[in-house]
Amino acid sequence: MTLRHRSNINKKYVDDSEVYIYEDHRTILNVLYVLKDKSQAPLDIFMFDDHDDACHPSKDILEVAQEFAINNPSVEDFWSFVEFKLGGLDDDWVITGMELGLINNVFLFHSSRSSISFVEKYETKHFGTKKIYNIGDVWDELSHRGCLEDIVKIGEYGELWNDMGWNYSKEDYRFHFEPKNNFIVDFDLDCFSTTILDKLMAIPSELLIEKFKENLYPGHHCYYTSESFVRDLIKKSEFITMCFENGCCGGIRESYKIFETVDYLFFDNKIGN
Repeated sequence: MTLRHRSNINKKYVDDSEVYIYEDHRTILNVLYVLKDKSQAPLDIFMFDDHDDACHPSKDILEVAQEFAINNPSVEDFWSFVEFKLGGLDDDWVITGMELGLINNVFLFHSSRSSISFVEKYETKHFGTKKIYNIGDVWDELSHRGCLEDIVKIGEYGELWNDMGWNYSKEDYRFHFEPKNNFIVDFDLDCFSTTILDKLMAIPSELLIEKFKENLYPGHHCYYTSESFVRDLIKKSEFITMCFENGCCGGIRESYKIFETVDYLFFDNKIGN
């Protein structure tokens, strides 16, 4: 099956990476299902999203997901389930994906609306315990006393570092990102939106570019800008997914403003062509 021939999915090639772009976030499960053998699911997700999308699915959804996890439904049946059974607000696909055996752990960045304080564990029926980490903004967590910088807080962050593959070397006294599992990078463009005078809109590109490109002066890792960290994630990932979710960005125009900024920062303006 060729994903780029399906409605609501655009496939782009950037250097050695594949980027799958769509509108509704739950569509990610369709992509993961089609590519599960190639990508060796379940996959970790490094997720940039204003929400955690980890609402608990209904009993009916869980029962179908648990059955699909062992019975390998047809693509048509699976896509129908994702489109018509999952929540229309795209807020329950993470837990569903874990039950399906498609998603392992989630590392959530840039979320201002998550109900998860730091880590939440979820016990699946067939695949053991999965975790969702709400990490924070990249530039904060890579800076002094951030959870990806502060070596003193091993008791607080050690589990995260281990699950993420954020390994500390006593040879150079720095963390090195050595992924523990196969993973994807997932962007929901609403993580770069904001509310001003009750109006939801894209964060101005000048501000985002400045934050991602500013020097971090790291003490315990090798990433000198937030941009370089995200680019390294992309380089080491199996593939990249991106959803517009324009209703959560302030409309179609605002989504495209964010898309153009993300394309510039992390893809050298190659996916918008």
